[in-house]
Amino acid sequence: METSVAGAERLTEAEKRRLAWCAGAGFFLSPGAWLLQVIVSETISAQTCDAVTTPLSAPGVSYLHVWLYGASIAALMISIVCAALATYGFLLLQRRQERIKERRKNDVSREQSSQAEDEIGRKRFIALCSALIGCGFVVGLLFTILAEVFLVSCSQWH
Repeated sequence: METSVAGAERLTEAEKRRLAWCAGAGFFLSPGAWLLQVIVSETISAQTCDAVTTPLSAPGVSYLHVWLYGASIAALMISIVCAALATYGFLLLQRRQERIKERRKNDVSREQSSQAEDEIGRKRFIALCSALIGCGFVVGLLFTILAEVFLVSCSQWH
C-alpha cells in the first residue's frame, strides 16, 4: 500500500533523465575527453616530430606546444565539468536517501524499506561509480598534462 509519503520519495521522470545525463557524463564523456586528448596529442606529436622515418630533434612545427596544451586544457575542462555533473548526481541521490531514512525513522509503522528507497539506493551506487570514474579521469588528465610539461617534445620518450 503506497502512501503519499512513499509517492513523494519516488524520482520523477525529469529527475531520472537528469540523473542519467549526470551518470553518462561520468561514465562516458570524461573518459572520452581523456581518450580524445591522448589521440590528438600523440597524433600531433607523431606528425611534427617524425621526418618520415628519422625522429627530429625538435618539432617540425613551431606551435606544437600550443596544440598540445590547447587540446589538454580543453579535455581537462570537459572532464572537470563531467566529473562535477556526476558528483552532483551522487550528492542529489545521497540527500534524497537521507531524507527517506529520516522519514522512516519518524514513521515507526513502516519498518521495511520501500521500493522507492531500493530504487534510489541502486541509482546512488551507479552515481557513485560514475563520480569516481569521472574524477579518476580528471586525475589522469592532470598526469598526462604533467607528462607534456616535463617531457621535451620530440625526445626519445615520444
